[in-house]
Amino acid sequence: MPQTSDKAEELITLMNSLVIQDGVFDTSWPGLQVARFSAPQARFPMPYKASICFAIQGQKRVFLGDEVYTYDSFNYLVVPMAMPLDLEITQASVQKPLLGLALELDLTMLSELLLNINRPTKVVSQNQPALFVSQVSSNLQDALIRLLRMLDKPTDLQVLGGAIVREILYWVLQGEQGGQLRHLLLRDSGSYRIINLISYLNEHYSEQISIDEIAQIANMSTSALHQKFRDVTCMSPIQYLKKIRLHNARKLMVERGITASDAGFKVGYTNPSQFSREFKRLFGLPPVQLANNT
Repeated sequence: MPQTSDKAEELITLMNSLVIQDGVFDTSWPGLQVARFSAPQARFPMPYKASICFAIQGQKRVFLGDEVYTYDSFNYLVVPMAMPLDLEITQASVQKPLLGLALELDLTMLSELLLNINRPTKVVSQNQPALFVSQVSSNLQDALIRLLRMLDKPTDLQVLGGAIVREILYWVLQGEQGGQLRHLLLRDSGSYRIINLISYLNEHYSEQISIDEIAQIANMSTSALHQKFRDVTCMSPIQYLKKIRLHNARKLMVERGITASDAGFKVGYTNPSQFSREFKRLFGLPPVQLANNT
């Protein structure tokens, strides 16, 4: 097994100074979150933004369909688009808590970087799910350390933070799985259409949208949409939309104290019984029970 490097130790020290209690927290850089968990967590549904995810210490597993992605201090996870996933924290303790870091992807910056990279795109699988795990390089560790050091220096962060984030994205694109990310961002690829469609669905999830309308938005036939969407996300467009609605309903109840019936209505459900049934199937308890416990 690889030995912990001085850079990895410095990242752990920086993370321990940034997040001193369990939970998930925003930082002074927009789109950068840190997390700490002092015990393993059983598998549970978790919506992910388009992001690069690091386990600076400890280990996580993410589940997408039948695929399992494991990452730790030696590997990072790339989630190229907003995805409703399942998360399990497999290695965490009071002495060595899980220390997580997630940097939201700037797709505009990524696209600009691609224009300046004259490296030919490697042949990648056309039906490979969008997620991938890559090894953390020394260059990537360097950039992460510099970004974390600046979080308590507002002027330095404002002037130099963007350049460091750009560097982080560059090293991800240059990584062993960077070809997969470049393929997803090619404007003439079906995957790029799915990324745009997912952005649309996350903005309009509460509206009543038929599969034919979804296909029209993606500028694809219904059959082509189903195939490509399933290739990338391991679920159908309607299944994706359903999970996004349920996660947003849970957020409304937990963070804003909205009743179960109102939450279901606000995210696009017209049938309370269907909402309750599907909510329980995803989260393991009926929405009324969750609302009463918050």
